[in-house]
Amino acid sequence: MKTKERRKQIRNGWIPNLTFGIISLLMITGCNQAESNKNKIDTTDDGTEQEISETFQELGFFGEIKKEKWNDFVQAVQNNVSHSRQESGNLAFSLYQPADGKYEAFWFERFENKQAHNFHKEQDYFKNAISVIQQSLAREAKSIELKEVNEIPAREAVISQNPELTRNVIVLFDVKPDKRQSFINTMREVTLPSRNAIGNLEFNLYQYVNESNKFVLIESWKNADDHKAHLEQEYSKKMNKLLEDIFASNPMHTRWLVKDISVNK
Repeated sequence: MKTKERRKQIRNGWIPNLTFGIISLLMITGCNQAESNKNKIDTTDDGTEQEISETFQELGFFGEIKKEKWNDFVQAVQNNVSHSRQESGNLAFSLYQPADGKYEAFWFERFENKQAHNFHKEQDYFKNAISVIQQSLAREAKSIELKEVNEIPAREAVISQNPELTRNVIVLFDVKPDKRQSFINTMREVTLPSRNAIGNLEFNLYQYVNESNKFVLIESWKNADDHKAHLEQEYSKKMNKLLEDIFASNPMHTRWLVKDISVNK
């Protein structure tokens, strides 16, 4: 089965009280944009190998939004999200707000390849959103370009019908260089049971494009109870044990809870 067809079949139906200044500091070492992605080899049903371009992912930090511009900002970005999700090359597009209700925002977008993302940026709804965003930001937005981890291919997220109830978690990991493979092996071991857990909508690990020891985990659950149950499972406890002494910095300092405000409910 071709990769694109497989993805389409899967498709459905962060935040301690940190300042944006701290988040910006995290971005300095890891947000350089790559102009092109390397290609992968995929095998079709008849055994033929074909080259496919890597998916394009970007995690972004709008930071503080001017309070008087908040409603206009949200409306413009939600319009962009709605249209973007209908693009043939789009795999995911979400807008998040800190769970504590601060006037800050984050985005995550995922496309089948860089070309699909370039097409997205040519659309009028994207350009209109950018115009409103520029007027709404209290400071410059930051972003991290990401790529899939070869050993743990990303799975398309299920779009919740009740996003106001979802529990969304985003974690940045800075892994010690000599522990990189141990980290990937541990995450690979826990990914399948996490994805199969009751209420899981998304559990994907990505790597920074330009920094091989930095990663992002994006999780989404139907509700807080399902997420809590996941954390109490043996595979989660085992993961926590195996990940001891692997990180260059404490990931709990770069872990965020956010609410999904991608659509107007």
